Amino acid sequence: MRTALETLRSLRSRLSEGRLIDLVTERHHAPYLTRHRMEAVVSRVRMVAVAFSLLTLLWIGLDVATLELSQWVPIAIFRIIAVIAFIALATVKEVERSRTATLTMLGVILSIPMALFCIASFVLDGTTLDGLAAINMRLYNSLPFIVLAGLCIFPLVVTEGILFAVPVAITVALIQILSVGLTTVHLVSTLWVLGLSLGIYMLASAIQLHYMMALLRRASHDPLTGALTRRSGAEVIELHFRLACEQDAPFAIAFLDIDDFKGLNDVYGHEAGDQALRNAATALGKSLRQADSLVRWGGEEFVIVMTNTNLDGVRIAMGRVICDWLGNRPDGAPLTASIGVSERISDSAQDWSELIRLADERMYAAKKNGKARCLMTGGEMLTPATVKTEHIS
Repeated sequence: MRTALETLRSLRSRLSEGRLIDLVTERHHAPYLTRHRMEAVVSRVRMVAVAFSLLTLLWIGLDVATLELSQWVPIAIFRIIAVIAFIALATVKEVERSRTATLTMLGVILSIPMALFCIASFVLDGTTLDGLAAINMRLYNSLPFIVLAGLCIFPLVVTEGILFAVPVAITVALIQILSVGLTTVHLVSTLWVLGLSLGIYMLASAIQLHYMMALLRRASHDPLTGALTRRSGAEVIELHFRLACEQDAPFAIAFLDIDDFKGLNDVYGHEAGDQALRNAATALGKSLRQADSLVRWGGEEFVIVMTNTNLDGVRIAMGRVICDWLGNRPDGAPLTASIGVSERISDSAQDWSELIRLADERMYAAKKNGKARCLMTGGEMLTPATVKTEHIS
């Protein structure tokens, strides 16, 4: 018990409040994390399906050796059906799956052992078994615990684990209530052990999810600035562009290039350049909404991803950036950037790469027109002077 408490304290100390919330619910998960989680769930469902199909077939031999003909035949029939279902889950074609479809797939594979538990309980209820037959019955009674144990190999959040565990507990309770010779002590003790097992398995699943989150964060975030890497950013942009098309919603991109960054590196050194990039990422992060994403596209280039944002919203966001800019250069002058903006509906963009191309072209046009400015869709140019005038008015 002391070791378990120490483990919990250690886990808690390593997690910030935001990360603890991410272990409880998927609501604030980044798209790349959800995608990798669901890919892991699908691959492990396939692995479990193969293993369960073999074990389910082999168990028929144990039933034949220990049970009466009238007992093992109905169980064997269901076992054959279960094997077919397991094979179907293991060989289902690879298609793009939503979170709902993936969790449904997981629910199906977990429900098959529970269905076998129910059938065996009804077939063997009221019979007196001894020797190997009694051992076989004990194995059937352990199936709910096997289902709960299986949860720990999947990177699930707490709410998802509870979603699968509650039906298991309800099923066990109903089977025991309907069985012959039930005692309250036996029912309560079984449910108590199930609850303890669930806690242990969910802790194991949370630790696995935390480890996955840490690895993905290192792989998907730029270590210098903390922004998304270009590869991860492209995945985020592609996902949000597709969702915007499906919902006919606005979707905007801002492409930023820090002005005179090469000169800063040449005069003050790469350490000063790195600090400028960190300051820029921090300043941009403060100007964005929680739903927006910041991507380090390459070198001194950043991309801001703005979901459900029309041109009026982009104008407000870019106004905040231009008013505060990106911090200061080593000589005290403001660290400015040239910015190009594109928006899905206004630009009639057919894919996300077209949005990036348009924003990139406008960024270069802004740089040629004097730097420290933002070229919007439609040719509108935002400068520090125009932004301050709008704020005053």
